[in-house]
Amino acid sequence: MTERERGIINIGASHQTASVAARERFALSGERGRLLCLELAAHPDVLEVAALATCNRSELYLVAEDVERVTQVAVAAFARLADAAPEELDTMLAVRPHAAGIDHLMRTAGGIESVVPGEAQIQGQVRIAHQAAQEAGTCGPVLDRLFRSAVQVGKRARTETQIGDGRASVGSVAAELVAGRIGDLGGARIAVLGAGKMGGLAARSLADRGARRIDIANRSVERAAKVAAEVGFESVGVDIKELERELATCDAVVSSTNAPHAVITKAKLEKVIAARGGRPLVLVDLAVPRDIEPECGELPGVDVYDLDDLERVVSQTFEVRGDAVAAVEALAAEATEEFTRWLRAEDATPAIRDMRERAEAVRSAELKRFMARMVHLAPEDRRRIEQLTRSIVNRLLHAPTVRLREAAERAVAAGEPGAAEHE
Repeated sequence: MTERERGIINIGASHQTASVAARERFALSGERGRLLCLELAAHPDVLEVAALATCNRSELYLVAEDVERVTQVAVAAFARLADAAPEELDTMLAVRPHAAGIDHLMRTAGGIESVVPGEAQIQGQVRIAHQAAQEAGTCGPVLDRLFRSAVQVGKRARTETQIGDGRASVGSVAAELVAGRIGDLGGARIAVLGAGKMGGLAARSLADRGARRIDIANRSVERAAKVAAEVGFESVGVDIKELERELATCDAVVSSTNAPHAVITKAKLEKVIAARGGRPLVLVDLAVPRDIEPECGELPGVDVYDLDDLERVVSQTFEVRGDAVAAVEALAAEATEEFTRWLRAEDATPAIRDMRERAEAVRSAELKRFMARMVHLAPEDRRRIEQLTRSIVNRLLHAPTVRLREAAERAVAAGEPGAAEHE
């Protein structure tokens, strides 16, 4: 029988492993990511779990009692999301156990795993992933420390290196693409769908390149108007219900909504093609799942670009910041080594594991007795109660775990006997 191996796992799909068509099948944004984390956290071998979701990546970070077993469970969960057999995902998912997974998060937060090296949005997205896991009760002391360390790497990368020089972003690359296709943006009418961070970045980047009439379309007209005011010039906020009118009059559309389905379909576009009088239309899709049906590109005069196309633009247009990338790699390696030492101290402390095992035994026994009396509860209610008890135990154990771990770190640093028995 193979010995169970405890550790950290990173598993997921990104622009480095899968096309945008494949990535949208794994999308973990919003409620989808939260529910998957809750589902995985209920597995007895999953101690902690968090989901990192961006337009270019859908990744899980897990603390596992049994790395091999939890890897299989996580792959199966991704397969269900994608409605595919697990073996179909071999080339789409990257699995990084232990130090490789730790280093990957540090590099990601530092901006060197992004489509556009140095883009600033990823740091906020790492924070959001951390906060979401805390709110769901699936983040324990290990992931808490890991994500805090990653955020610090991101801060250092932007203050101690030149990785962020030029302030490039996916939004600015989209603006570059539109400018390249249209030419002079001064007389163009452009629509930006979505008034979130990505939409705002794209709109400001378009304005920086000379665009003056930018319609910000959003479900909340108030939010759209606020972004339009920030962009200035002739920008206005409009209701996304006016989309067909925008499609009939605009020269380009940059779309970045959180819609679970396409907002610009071929059928919708066909209705306005005649009104366009043969004028070309550039559609740029920054969303995952995609906002724009690829089939729109089959219509005369319509060009559709997605995130895969933007990645090609980056490789052709943006100079790789070699020295800056190397500097961030060094920061990531330093943080990975520091975190690994901390984790070794954590694993070398029998008291921590004993405390957790006893708490889990009490939680499990009390929950079992309670559930036996509550026969009327629906399966969903039982799952929620299960997760609530796990969350309570995690929160109660956090402070004593931190104190015990700090004592173990001091012991490892001092080289005390038995302090690193698992090396």
